[in-house]
Amino acid sequence: MKAFSLVLTSLAMAISGMAHGVEIDAKHIERIGPVTQASATTLSKSAQADALRANVVAKLSQANKASKVRVFNQAFSWQAGTSKVEGEGWLAYRLPVSTQRFTQGTLTVKGLENPQVYLNGQLVKSADKVELELANGDYQLILLADGLQKDVPFSLDWQGKSDVDELDFSAQQTQRVSAEQLFDSKVISNLTLSPNGKYLLQSTIEYQAAQGDKPIQMTELHKLADNSVLYRWQESRPSSAVWSDDSKQLAFVANKQIQLLNVADLTIDIAATELDNVSGLQWFGDSLLFSWEKPFKADDKATSKRFQALEDRWSYWRNNSQLYQLDVASGFIRQLTDSKITSSLLDSNADNGSLLLTRSPVDYNAPAHGITQLIELKVADLSETIIGEYRSFSGALYADDGMYITAGPRFMNGVGMQDPNIEVNDYDGQLYWRDAKGNVSALSKDFDPAIGSMTKLENDDLLVTVTEGDRSPLYWFDKRKSRFNLIDTGVDMVDGFSVATKQSTPTLVVAGTSATAPQKAYSMSLNSSRKQVLFDSQKQNYADTRLGKIEDFDFTNKHGHNIDGRVYLPADFDANKKYPALVYYYGGTSPVGRHFTGRWPFNLWAAQGYVVYVLQPNGATGYGQAFSGRHVNAWGKYSADDIIEGTKAFLNTHSYVDAKRVGNMGASYGGFMTMYLATQTDIFAASMSHAGISNLSSYWGHGWWGYGYSGVASRGSFPWNNPELYVEQSPLYHADKITTPLLLIHGNADTNVPVGESHYMYTALKLLGKEVELVEFNDQDHHINTRQARFDWWNTTMAWFDMKLKDEPQWWNSLYPETAEQ
Repeated sequence: MKAFSLVLTSLAMAISGMAHGVEIDAKHIERIGPVTQASATTLSKSAQADALRANVVAKLSQANKASKVRVFNQAFSWQAGTSKVEGEGWLAYRLPVSTQRFTQGTLTVKGLENPQVYLNGQLVKSADKVELELANGDYQLILLADGLQKDVPFSLDWQGKSDVDELDFSAQQTQRVSAEQLFDSKVISNLTLSPNGKYLLQSTIEYQAAQGDKPIQMTELHKLADNSVLYRWQESRPSSAVWSDDSKQLAFVANKQIQLLNVADLTIDIAATELDNVSGLQWFGDSLLFSWEKPFKADDKATSKRFQALEDRWSYWRNNSQLYQLDVASGFIRQLTDSKITSSLLDSNADNGSLLLTRSPVDYNAPAHGITQLIELKVADLSETIIGEYRSFSGALYADDGMYITAGPRFMNGVGMQDPNIEVNDYDGQLYWRDAKGNVSALSKDFDPAIGSMTKLENDDLLVTVTEGDRSPLYWFDKRKSRFNLIDTGVDMVDGFSVATKQSTPTLVVAGTSATAPQKAYSMSLNSSRKQVLFDSQKQNYADTRLGKIEDFDFTNKHGHNIDGRVYLPADFDANKKYPALVYYYGGTSPVGRHFTGRWPFNLWAAQGYVVYVLQPNGATGYGQAFSGRHVNAWGKYSADDIIEGTKAFLNTHSYVDAKRVGNMGASYGGFMTMYLATQTDIFAASMSHAGISNLSSYWGHGWWGYGYSGVASRGSFPWNNPELYVEQSPLYHADKITTPLLLIHGNADTNVPVGESHYMYTALKLLGKEVELVEFNDQDHHINTRQARFDWWNTTMAWFDMKLKDEPQWWNSLYPETAEQ
């Protein structure tokens, strides 16, 4: 057993046992207090003791060594823990704690009256003996007490559960990134800039441990010039906010009302009330257009459901949404569309009195087994004209002499295809122009990035979001020159943007992240790279955080294709050491972006001592149509080869990675890839598949979007005309070839990839006597999004790899003790 004992008196410190054999410098053990201010009762005796102490610790956790802690009229500084204690009152000690692996043991406190132990600001327990379980990381330990016990010197004793349970108490100038930082830190969730560029509506979201899964959300109206706040909403926050063309009014939905904020005097008028399920506001001259949904209500006596279509598996499909117009001056509302099929508003043109809308009737006649009608509606007489019916369609916007359309390469019989002799992937977004006579031309055929959303400027130019390799930048499309121009936003991944559409030289606001840089938001002119910082998460949430470096690692596969990749190094990287590694990919037609955080926290894995290799195998969009087209009717044929070949190249060129300790993982299509790879190679020492597909036929027939996704990914192939694809590429049918230990994780409320996909593989591997674990997350859908479930999910994943790649089973056995050796 490893034991550490720290004894502090007013004059001296005694040490019994030393973590990692390093003496703890007394100057790093700090104390505040005693705080002698009069109080009706001690902290622990108050009827509101928990809240009082939580507030104290929250303030102490934020205070750095140099800053004063003010308590009413008194100022206190952190001082050496060995300094003389004078007076009576509550006091606190703090010290840094670091681990290099999952560590557990008992902390014993002596000499304090009613001690409480906090870790990173969160209460562990109110006791003089506290069990601690610490994942690999850096922490701040705070002890809060009513005062010192008489004649009993203050002491701390750490008793590890085993010889490996050591703690490091040496002070650090910075800390490795934590899961809580990555999930909880405040980020901008929405930006809406006024057309004149003067005002910005900004929404933020953050989490706090005390609030659990409930986010803290706020929306503010800023004056852009100095970023000052003019108005703030925290409760009843606005949704569907849209500026009037003159920037004098902001229309939005709140409290089942359409409200209007008058910018001049910041007053709010109620334009319409009793409007439940209203969204999608658009100004149309002096009126407002909006969508109004009527939820489907089933017969209360029904015990069964007769499906009307494949789409009926979608819980929302029978809801019906139609378009309405609100006369702002009078408050009167009229209905513009009336259809059994939902009508969705795309764009409007008040000058010619028309709307662009879509409907999606049931139609399975051709891949991707759905159809979209693009319709123009004349508001004056409500007449409708169907412009076209498309198998591939994303959106449309009016322009002065035609319209822009986004769709896949096959749009209009393949007018967007670069080469008619190659297979194309209709998830690879393209930009088109449709002139006033109905002629369609491709604008992005020779532009490899995949087009996402589009925003039209006053002169009919566009701003478009794209997928370009593993980045998501903004481009400005110059209509006159028919040219795409990259905008220097300063970030790899644009999370959100807004542009002042009525300015001759538009102002742009952008929020985004990079692979190792948390979110920033800027304002800038479209014609200049100079930026004004509006928000900087680095300063707010990561100022004392250290991250590992990132390096690009590309290789050329056996077919001569360049395969893009990047490598994350541990925060305290030492090239002379041998590290375990994790390989991550998706493969399901989208590249793995360079987001700072998200569901897959590469920076956290690196902080926990792994080298992380992320690669983009064939099939991903953003690398050209030939590259993305290799996703179609392949289901792993190209992607698996790239991942295996890439991992071998990565190992050959990175001598600090232990080739015998490499794990791999992916989710959804990436989960399928993980299971498929396990049937193809044994280069991985452990694998994790989250929400993976094991049987192509069952996913195609049962997943909510299985038939539609397969209409692109397996275009023209069905179990009856191409059984080889559905069997040979299904991991389930090759389960006997698997030798790699496999962890299967699945939300048991997953509608996209039903949980049975993991159960099929679990059953097969159990019957085959293979090493497999299945962990279900209760009430979680395809993505694990809620705060505590996300932490549990991350912990489960990393505990599995710690056990298999580091020979450290303690964390896994702590999470799932029934698997521990007896």
